[in-house]
Amino acid sequence: MKKYSPIYTNAFGIFRRMAVLLALVVFSATAVSVYAQNPNGEKSQSKGKLIKMAKNALYEGDIFTATDCYQKVDDKYPGDVNVQKTLANLYWQEKNYPLAQKYFRAVYESDAKANLSELFYSAKCLQIMGKYNEAKAEYELFAARGKSDKNLRENVKYAKTLAEEMDRIANDSVNKNIAIVHLDSAVNSKHINTSPLPFGENTLVFGSLRENEINYYNTCGDTLPVRKFYIAREDNEMEWSFLGEFDTVFNTDDADVCNGALSADKRRFFFSKCQKDDKGKRLCEIYMSKLVDDVWQTPERLPDVINASGYTTTMPSLGVSRQNADVLYFVTDRPGGRGGLDLWFSLYNPKDNSWKEAKNCGKQVNTIGDEITPYYDVTTRTLYYSSDGMIGYGGFDIYKTVGEGKGFNDIKNVGKPINSSYDDLYYTIDESRRKGFLSSNRDGGYSLRNENCCDDIYEFIYRDHIVIAVDGKVLGVTDSAYYRRIEKEYEKTRTLSLDEIQKSDNVEVLYDYRVDLYMTDKEGKNHFLKSTETANGMYFFSLERDVDYFISVKDFNNKEKKLAFTTNGIIHSDTLHLDPIIINALSTRSFVVENIYYDFAKYNLREESKTVIDTTILKILNAYPRIIVEISSHTDSVGTDQSNMTLSQNRAQSVVNYLIQKGISKDRLVAKGYGESKPIAPNSNPDGSDNPEGRQKNRRTEFRVIGHLDDDADILYEYD
Repeated sequence: MKKYSPIYTNAFGIFRRMAVLLALVVFSATAVSVYAQNPNGEKSQSKGKLIKMAKNALYEGDIFTATDCYQKVDDKYPGDVNVQKTLANLYWQEKNYPLAQKYFRAVYESDAKANLSELFYSAKCLQIMGKYNEAKAEYELFAARGKSDKNLRENVKYAKTLAEEMDRIANDSVNKNIAIVHLDSAVNSKHINTSPLPFGENTLVFGSLRENEINYYNTCGDTLPVRKFYIAREDNEMEWSFLGEFDTVFNTDDADVCNGALSADKRRFFFSKCQKDDKGKRLCEIYMSKLVDDVWQTPERLPDVINASGYTTTMPSLGVSRQNADVLYFVTDRPGGRGGLDLWFSLYNPKDNSWKEAKNCGKQVNTIGDEITPYYDVTTRTLYYSSDGMIGYGGFDIYKTVGEGKGFNDIKNVGKPINSSYDDLYYTIDESRRKGFLSSNRDGGYSLRNENCCDDIYEFIYRDHIVIAVDGKVLGVTDSAYYRRIEKEYEKTRTLSLDEIQKSDNVEVLYDYRVDLYMTDKEGKNHFLKSTETANGMYFFSLERDVDYFISVKDFNNKEKKLAFTTNGIIHSDTLHLDPIIINALSTRSFVVENIYYDFAKYNLREESKTVIDTTILKILNAYPRIIVEISSHTDSVGTDQSNMTLSQNRAQSVVNYLIQKGISKDRLVAKGYGESKPIAPNSNPDGSDNPEGRQKNRRTEFRVIGHLDDDADILYEYD
């Protein structure tokens, strides 16, 4: 994917950068247009008064009034190049591309040598409007006129590339298996509508300022409208009902909120809150709310490691690490990036409830342009985002790449019709995988002021969607000699009878055993996708079409077994049934450790019990340094249920504490007291008399293997 270096060094670059920050991070430049005085209310309007009014409007963040004032100046007092240059910039911010192109071209023609950059942006406007032949001619003219200017060398090179790409872009095919549907007024208002978030079945949360006309407010006295979260429900195919505000715990009357994102378990909601700081600078920060007893709690600002002081932090999206911890992707303009707005990420550590130092997603993803509106698809480990820093159809295009953290593969444009020549943002897909949503200012949306002023929410539907899955069995051979005997023959020929293997006393069906799914990209790189645990010895994964996969299972010595397969060529819904994976495994059954004694009703270990632990459990843990074990303690039926449960928990914990003292990591040990709930012998005889032998058997300590340590805890932070 070709990347470019936009002209961000001239005076227009300042306007461009400000426009992006306002329009896409603080929700929109037009979102503050309502905070204005009406320029048509003045009967006597001198040039100086109009310009002063325009500057005041810009200070308030109201580009509509500023544009109207400067337009009146140009109408009444034509020929002022500075006014025309400002108008070009303002119309660009309004996304009024026809008028922006008109004024960029006029400024260029007034002094072609001094205003060569305006020719470039005249071409850019034409490209965004889909006038690719005219844009090509403008880019070629810019390249020809600027070739002798050493300061424009990179820009000339870029313009030549754009000119060469215009024919390809114009003739790019449209994927006819994707339908694009504009959502009606139950979702879209005439103001900018953003950040669609599928939220449960047939429900959509989105950000909007619910006004359908340009209103004027007294900025000193009126309560100004703000952007809030709203919710809509799809009652029938393409028929939506507006349900009002999403949840009042997120919405406020003194700040704009938007960009909602859910954690994978749907119990944490992240979003942006934007308002002016004490210096009058408008900044965004990310907040998070937890769902407790089906009630969203008061949102909390994420720490400074995420929300860097003095900089905008916005547009959160959640991935999942290999340890099922949150990975937060977000947009920021903090130092250390490659362009104005870059994608960054941070890994959550659930052990100490902290976020790791944020890192830039790297040059593979970020360009000298702007990267915004990330969406991380956990199912496919694919990052979708919008960028204006690569050769695209016009404005912001949506791109995708597989990976995580800083390790992403080649970037791909998702193509038409999801992308248009205008700004296409906020790609997201729902759980059905059949459809998703985006926000765009393409032709056909509701118009507040001009045809392309305002982003609307669109639904896209994959007409050729199919459902593909895979399942298989994992068998553990607990006798190493038997495993070595059958492994080579089975792995090589698959001729051994599975019925014969499974009937062996040395073979167990592995329950709750971790199985990982990976994909292999076209460059041969492997990417972890997700993990599951076996149920009744079986694993199950949902898949995507046209992908090379492999299943990965590790034994107790961390030796990996792989089983490759592909969905290439599958055109109908199907479930793939793979051959069983056979690994060398420690038995998952519980083993009684004899002769661990305690004083009556006590839980302190006796010295002879420590000797037993040294020669049994400790020896096994040292021999197999990756296994995780449960140490369980059991009592007989003497005493109350609660007292026995407490006593057994304390006894199990005393064994764990001793093992930790002997150098075993606490991460490998789980203490569990079962009280009298799991007897292995009767506590009393059939005639009701006491059964001392049975009670003695029930007073026992056991251990069993419940898992293995994972090497992948910091893998996101190990990329170069």
